[in-house]
Amino acid sequence: MGGSSGTAGQGTGPGGGCVAGNTECTDCIDNDGDGWIDGWDINCIGPLDNDESSFATGIPGDNIDPCKQDCFFDGNSGQGDDGCDWELACDPKNPGAPDCPYDPNKMNCPPAPTQECIDNCAALTPNGCDCFGCCIVTVPGTTTTVTVLLELGCTEDKLTDPTVCKPCTQQAGCLNPCDPCEYCLGKTTLPPECNPGTGGGGGNGTGGGGTNGCPPGELPCTPTVACPPNYYCQTGCCVQIPS
Repeated sequence: MGGSSGTAGQGTGPGGGCVAGNTECTDCIDNDGDGWIDGWDINCIGPLDNDESSFATGIPGDNIDPCKQDCFFDGNSGQGDDGCDWELACDPKNPGAPDCPYDPNKMNCPPAPTQECIDNCAALTPNGCDCFGCCIVTVPGTTTTVTVLLELGCTEDKLTDPTVCKPCTQQAGCLNPCDPCEYCLGKTTLPPECNPGTGGGGGNGTGGGGTNGCPPGELPCTPTVACPPNYYCQTGCCVQIPS
């Protein structure tokens, strides 16, 4: 997903042309040398993501609490500004171990996401993820998917290692599902039945009417069709880069 912002500088490659932004996931550079730029890099989960080499965000102090997750995608750690609060000890797949192992006797598990959390975080959450960073990811070069907790140490080459990329349970109350005709993390092509606009690689919103499953009002984008300035291509849809 070719990221962009209003600063000078051009970049091209998988992800299309873009205008360089201020994070590794919006700078128009293939920082980790995997052949993919910015939002189309499997490790980029949003325009605030400053680490193109892993599923961590690269933001100091962000999402490092061993026991709790807030909104994973808002660029900060702590639920005070978003109302999102998820305890890993409530997850039977045990992604919080060893610090916060699954506790079947823990009270009030699983807590339903609050409406405040949904209002603040849903629009930032990529296809295939819930608000707390539990995401369905397509393993590069395959059609295999895994559902893992995005965190420091988890990288594209470790996706099938459950000791590093830990399996997790998605929370339905704030889940943005990965529909068959939507791009998702690691999924860079759409099946022919999705009526792509350019014949086989995903719709571009022109000629063939492909929308990539984008909500009304959001422009679709593809690995070769970038978003306009000040927008970031997040799982096939152009979202405005937060100021």
